[in-house]
Amino acid sequence: MDIIVCVGLGAIVLMLALGVEILVCLGLGAVILTFAQDQFQINNVGITAFGAIDSFPLLAMPLYILTGDLIAHSGIAQRLVNFSRTLIGWLHGGLAVTLILASGFFAAISGSNSATVAAMGRMMLGSMRKDGYPDDVSASVAACGGTVGIIIPPSIVFVIYGVAAGVSVGDLFLAGIIPGMLMVAVMVLVTTITCYRRKVGSCFPFNWRTTLREGWRANLAFGATAVILGGIYGGVFTPTEAAAIAVAYCLIAGLFITREIKPRDIPVITNRSSDIAGLVAPIIAMAIALSQVLGVLGLPKEAVELFLGISKDPTVLMLLILVILLIAGMTMETTPIVLLLTPLLVPVAASIGIHPVHFGVVVVMALAIGFVTPPVGLNLFVASAITGVPVHRIAVASAPMVVGLLVALVAVAFVPQLSLALVPTR
Repeated sequence: MDIIVCVGLGAIVLMLALGVEILVCLGLGAVILTFAQDQFQINNVGITAFGAIDSFPLLAMPLYILTGDLIAHSGIAQRLVNFSRTLIGWLHGGLAVTLILASGFFAAISGSNSATVAAMGRMMLGSMRKDGYPDDVSASVAACGGTVGIIIPPSIVFVIYGVAAGVSVGDLFLAGIIPGMLMVAVMVLVTTITCYRRKVGSCFPFNWRTTLREGWRANLAFGATAVILGGIYGGVFTPTEAAAIAVAYCLIAGLFITREIKPRDIPVITNRSSDIAGLVAPIIAMAIALSQVLGVLGLPKEAVELFLGISKDPTVLMLLILVILLIAGMTMETTPIVLLLTPLLVPVAASIGIHPVHFGVVVVMALAIGFVTPPVGLNLFVASAITGVPVHRIAVASAPMVVGLLVALVAVAFVPQLSLALVPTR
């Protein structure tokens, strides 16, 4: 490997270790590595970065972020919580399992993990305190429940992976349905066992009439899911167009049906969503510029040769990839990981016969677990901000659910049909 390439990669790693902003790390890395090849000039970094943002599929990202904020302000999220409680609150730890199921429903509209944690956590914390739940338990349930925000479609991270890997975003959305449901089921099971053993939380009697009534009141949420997914798979519109329709749907619902969004609230909501999108978009631009340079330097090919040099056994290679993804998810933000590792790992996965859609689900599931594992566990920090519980206490309380999520990840990784069963063959 050329000395300039080694210096460039070393500089990126060093800057990350020193806590330099990820945008700066990626940008400087792209500039340094550009000098290691002679196929294009330095101005290509800017051209590539602009082209990365000027992408129709990527337009779905800010729209789904805005959708999540609109849901949180429109009263739709509260109706999801009420329905989830009547549906599953009879289990041990009624409010805790309600929070997890409601997070799954919320994720089916918002596509964002942090929005799921923030909205559901704020909504449930007061009730869980009154019911005797320790704050660290409530915070851990909210943090872990939010992991499905990037698995259950629509998913912002699936959009980013689809752009980076050249894979159909619609197929990725379909592939995430069963794994997302599996993650919710595993977390509900672990939470029920934990609450039973710790003797915390009340159970709520099940009543068909109440469940049907709350289910009908939550019809706005289910309608949004039906419009988004039905429109995509019915061929009516693309995933990006579906994101725009989701924004319009939730805005109209909040303004004219639930009437919990006032016209004066719209600038506040859109500014909040813009802040998040404005942080993510430049990172995507620089990561794609860096990925292009890495591709020109032949690093993806070298990565394949390196992995195959370790072993040609698909099981061993998959386990090795999972370890890499889990470590990456613990130490970096999701967006740059997807954009940096996708060009390197997708060829490795293809070399052992792994379908790119299946591999995308495995990547995103592994990174989702990183949301609740220190030191860079975004969901832990969001839950800490909501509850005031220190991050390390939330991480300890989350450990049983993390183990359950790891089991689900391994199952999906080695049983491809769990992700490919709903994806049409082409």
